[in-house]
Order: sequence, then C-alpha cells, then structure tokens
Amino acid sequence: MKGRVGKSGAVAGGSAAFAELLRAPEESRHDLLERAIDEDARGLVAEALHVCTQGPVEHVLLAVWVLDQALLKEECPELVPDAARVLTGLCRPGQDPVVLAAALGVFGVYASGPAAAQTLLGMTAHEVPAVRAAAVDGIEYFTDEGSFPQMTMRLVERLTRMVTEDPDAEVRLAAAGAFTLMDGWDGYETTGTPAVVAALGRAMRTGEDPRVRGEAVHNLALFTVEGHQAAMVADALRPYTHDRDDRVAAWALARLASLGDERAAERLLAVLEATDVHREYVSAATEMSVPYRNGPSALRKRVRKALKRLRKEGWSQHPSERPPMSPEDRRRYLDLEISRLPRW
Repeated sequence: MKGRVGKSGAVAGGSAAFAELLRAPEESRHDLLERAIDEDARGLVAEALHVCTQGPVEHVLLAVWVLDQALLKEECPELVPDAARVLTGLCRPGQDPVVLAAALGVFGVYASGPAAAQTLLGMTAHEVPAVRAAAVDGIEYFTDEGSFPQMTMRLVERLTRMVTEDPDAEVRLAAAGAFTLMDGWDGYETTGTPAVVAALGRAMRTGEDPRVRGEAVHNLALFTVEGHQAAMVADALRPYTHDRDDRVAAWALARLASLGDERAAERLLAVLEATDVHREYVSAATEMSVPYRNGPSALRKRVRKALKRLRKEGWSQHPSERPPMSPEDRRRYLDLEISRLPRW
C-alpha cells in the first residue's frame, strides 16, 4: 500500500498528531490522544493505518494502540474496511510476536467473516503465550460482532479447551474472562452451554491458579441460563460456597442465592452481617440482586437492607482484601452498591 490510507490522501494534521504522540512520555499519551481525536480523528487514524503498513515496530505498536482507542465505528466508520485490511496484514504467520500480541485484539474488533475467525483460531496455537492470550481477546471481540453461527461455536469450543488445557496461566486467565458475555454473542447457541459450564467448573477446581479460579467462578456466576441449565450452573458452583478464596466463595454463594437456593441466601445474608465482610461478598451480593439478573425480589430487598445496616454500623477493612481501600472510598463504594438496588 502506497501513500496514506483513505480518500483524501496525506493528512498533515494526523501526521503531526501522531509524531507528537511518539515524542510524548507514555504517561501523558492518553490525554494527548483524546485531544487529537477530538480535533481530527480521521486524520490521526489515517496516519496510524499508514504507519502500520511500513513503520518500525515501536511506531506500529503505537499505531495499533491508536486504532484500539479511537473507536473507529463511531469516530470514522468509513475507515473501518481500511483498518480491517491493514490489521489482517499485521496478523499473519511469521509476524513479530510483540506486534501480534498488540494487534490481535484490535483485529477481532474490525475484521469479520470466517477467514478472520480462522486467523484467530490459528493464533491460539502460537508458541508465544502472549500471542495466544491476545488471540483470545480477539475472539471475544470478534464473536460479539459476528454473524456466523457455525464459526462462532468453533471459537466457543476452542475457548472451553484453552481455559484448562493451555500450559500458560495468563492464557487460561484470558480464556476464563472471555466467557463473560458469551451468552449474548451473535451466533451463540445454547446447546454449547453444558460445555461452557463444564469447562469453567474444571477451571474452578482447587489447585488451579487463584486468578483463574476467581475469574472462572465470576464468569460462571454472570452467565445467563434458564431452566435445567440453571440447575447445571448451581451444581457446578455448590462445592465452592465455603472456599478459602473469598472471591470464589462469594460469587458461588451469591449466584446460588439468586437462583433461589434458600440455604445459600441465608448464609449470604449472615456473611453480610460482619462489619469486616470482604468486599467480594458485597460486590457479588449486589450484582446477583440487581433487577436485570432476575433474582428473587425478596433477596434484593434483604441484601439492600443488609448493606444499609453495614453502612450505618461502619464497614471496616477485611485483612485479606487487596488492594486496600481508604475509609472514604469504602463509604462511596457502599453507597454506590446500595443505589443499584431498588426498594421493590
């Protein structure tokens, strides 16, 4: 590709803005980028696409970051096809792994079709763990916009294996996180839910990396299920309601309570009575009680009452909470969680 990408040719403003980003310290780049997008999003994106085709690695990495932050579909949708083409050129076998790891997630946002899905599938077998993790990110974004049910389900199947079978914990962590909104992906078929539940259940078992366990239980708790599939989720979570890991225990317990398990509800409310209750229980109890989760209204009212009592009595720091929060931050956080729970 010669010259600038896009109909108007070279864009001096975009080139100058990109050069300024290159010179700026990393900590100040985000503010500069926001200003540049406000002033001339199209020019900056066109320059970033040009850099991706022929710049050195350092410049390409910055250009990919610009594409990731610029939200092309809203800022300059006419350049989305150019972005898909340029990113396809970056995400090829033999590419520098550092570039691949940066580009694959963005590629998943803008590329489409079975060929793009096949590229992502292929990259999940890359020898470099960071590339495999980036391919997982790309799959998450790709399937969220996809319209190819058979290919979507192939991507789902790959993730259900990676979450426990990949040898690198960072990749397994990325895979566990990719299930968050899977039930809402275009092309997702609920026939795949048993495999998803089973995969996350395996990832929750004792002995797995604590971060992977926490992410797995959190995302299984958030998974939208009904009928007999809800019973499958409950069965998978039930062994972990007394887990030594607060995140695992909190989300397992709160999800069971939201599914109508009265014993789990009573225990959750009892845990919330402690003035030093771990904030994972507060977060999980609130999230599982918000109206759009369709949990019992009686549970929502009782959780709201428990959190208001906690606010009145004073919510102190739990010794195992990391990172710690200041008393003021904890007060604001508790106020926010209570505000999410209506009285009805």
